[in-house]
Amino acid sequence: MLHPSPARGSSMSTPGSSPDRLRSLTGIRAFAALAVFLPHALSVSGVFAGSAARKAADATIPLATSSVTLFFVLSGLVLTWSAPTRLDANAFRRRRLVRIFPAHLTVWTLAVPLIAGYGISAQMLTVSGPLKPGPALADLFLLQAWYPRYDLMTAVNPVTWSLACELLFYLAFPLLLTLVRRIPRHRLWHCTALTTGIGLSVPCLTLLLDGPDFMPSVPVSLEQLWAPYMFPPSRLPEFVLGMLLARIVMEGMWRPLRLRWILPLPFTAIATLAVLPPVFAFGPYFAAPVAVIIAELASRDARRAPSPLRGRALVFLGDRAFAFYLVHYVVIMYTRHFILGPGTRYGTWAGLGWVFLAFLPLSCAAAWLLHRYVEKPAVDRFSTGRLPHPGLHRRTRQVPGPPPA
Repeated sequence: MLHPSPARGSSMSTPGSSPDRLRSLTGIRAFAALAVFLPHALSVSGVFAGSAARKAADATIPLATSSVTLFFVLSGLVLTWSAPTRLDANAFRRRRLVRIFPAHLTVWTLAVPLIAGYGISAQMLTVSGPLKPGPALADLFLLQAWYPRYDLMTAVNPVTWSLACELLFYLAFPLLLTLVRRIPRHRLWHCTALTTGIGLSVPCLTLLLDGPDFMPSVPVSLEQLWAPYMFPPSRLPEFVLGMLLARIVMEGMWRPLRLRWILPLPFTAIATLAVLPPVFAFGPYFAAPVAVIIAELASRDARRAPSPLRGRALVFLGDRAFAFYLVHYVVIMYTRHFILGPGTRYGTWAGLGWVFLAFLPLSCAAAWLLHRYVEKPAVDRFSTGRLPHPGLHRRTRQVPGPPPA
């Protein structure tokens, strides 16, 4: 899931040390949101008629699953980075709920008439049975990821399962922050390695589950998809990993790396899926490679080192990435049904044309509207009051650098 960007006026720096905002992490969210969009537009939408094109489209699915891991790790790092020394747990949770629920409710309201009125299946974009009230309400209140049931996982707006995970993260964050801040400095790397190992154990244990394939392009059973990928507690290690990395960077313990060496790491991990069981494509297998990238970008922003992801255009897109993530699937559903026609398939070039000349620009336009008229006004209206100046525990070593801008 995409972590919503911080409220205007909130700081993301340690006192007197690092920039007011981790702009590179905002910029990378634009690429990650696009990586989630592509498999939905190319594979799930079913626009391609040729079998070769469909197989190539299915091959993009790991782009989305690895990007979800990136968002979870990024969420833990950003929230820890921006947390005040004394966190008001109730105020924190209120702010996070204000960030996700108004936009989520808006998109949910747009999706329900299409599914209920036209019998469109949210997962396969084909005709299905009537929308059931139970799964629809579970999707609305972000409870759909807590039980492995097909109609729950595919109800209304399927991408919101990651919001159910984020909701758990937000509820647990005040306690987790207290625990992470109590870790001695010399134990941080040990805890980081342990947390990464715990995350990797999840898909390994999932191999014990079995059953028929979830769908042709997802060669794992329903339980194997749900347990490591959608079940909120299974994704908690990735969030905690981000929290630990925030402390490592803020303590000045991160050694700078060359981006050209680390940016290919997630793609290398995707390539290794060819020799691994399919279940590893759906879970925290990508946590370590994306964590290295996120920590390096945060370190570069803290040190004011050069970063290709800090440009104004990328930050602009990254600020709207959460809205894009929420709305793009519903836009594809509407476009597929009312413009292309349900069940119609196209040749490779025509299908790509629909994806990049219809699905993508319409999703971007809808995201801009959602951010401009729902997400931002809700935050400005209900997320009132400035937090105390952020910082870590008094034992934290500050990262050297100029004062905040």
